[in-house]
Amino acid sequence: MRIINIYIVVLLLAPSLQAELGLTIVGGFNRSNVFHEESEMQDWSGDIKAPAFSIERKIGPVIAAIGYLKGGYINGYSDIDTTLSISYINVQSYYPLKFGKFTILAGINVGVPLNAVESYSSGGTNKVSVVELNIDYGALMGVSFGFNEKYGARLFLHYGFAELWNEPQEGNRLTTIIGGACLYYNL
Repeated sequence: MRIINIYIVVLLLAPSLQAELGLTIVGGFNRSNVFHEESEMQDWSGDIKAPAFSIERKIGPVIAAIGYLKGGYINGYSDIDTTLSISYINVQSYYPLKFGKFTILAGINVGVPLNAVESYSSGGTNKVSVVELNIDYGALMGVSFGFNEKYGARLFLHYGFAELWNEPQEGNRLTTIIGGACLYYNL
């Protein structure tokens, strides 16, 4: 069912993916972690570092983007470190507020899990079914600096509102926090 939803989103956005003026290609790296409702558990969560990219297009006053993002976390709380790595197809929309060469971004982000793998420091791996994971949605914030009309740099933060797992593990709430840095090029 999720593959069908992804296919429909891609078909709806396909006309905006033409290489013409108004398209922006964004590429960079992100760091992902989780927010745990118990403050002492925050100490054991580690970051996942991964590449990210997207294609943006201005639609009226907002900018819409579709891309690829990797998230997850490292749990080093026990003797065996567990790393959960999740690949997302990412759709976001934000409103840009321009101040000279700086642009402040505020909007929404939705990530649909494509695949997920749990790996252990002991050497084993376990493929996690994406039906066990929620669609990740949340607030998107950031700031861009344009070097000129074509090139620029951006810092962003996506704070998730949805729980990571469909059924929270041990009754604890885990939500994603993804932040990153990237470069962009306007076609």
